Amino acid sequence: MRTIPVIALALLLTPWLTACSSSGPLKPGVSYPSILVRTEPSTIQLVRETRRVEMTNVTARSFGPSRIWLNQWYSAEIEGFAVGETIRLPLTRFTDEFGDSFRGGGFFAAEAPDTIVKAELETDAPRTQGTLGGERVLVPLIVVGDQE
Repeated sequence: MRTIPVIALALLLTPWLTACSSSGPLKPGVSYPSILVRTEPSTIQLVRETRRVEMTNVTARSFGPSRIWLNQWYSAEIEGFAVGETIRLPLTRFTDEFGDSFRGGGFFAAEAPDTIVKAELETDAPRTQGTLGGERVLVPLIVVGDQE
């Protein structure tokens, strides 16, 4: 009977074939908002620690729902950023407009990690005298290199 070896082979290959199949297209992300106004640089430092970034709001202003941009390409949403709050985000949370993740590196990484050369906070402009605020702006952040 030849059917038993064929069935056994099919059963053995099924997990491998399903693991190699694609789950469909990646979830598209957001494009960099190059038309937004850039404010004065803030005193907020974005510190890279191998596979994550950390930043503390040392300003006197809290931020509502915002988006952090790395290298004008990858971004991650945050719910808000209160005065004195520290945020830690894994670099895998940052995606580009095509759904690809930031290459953070690490011991088992197949590719060299991306370098962070620019970081910005996309947020609502503060209300000032004579303006309503609310329009989106880009706030430049201070980038601090990898910490070993």
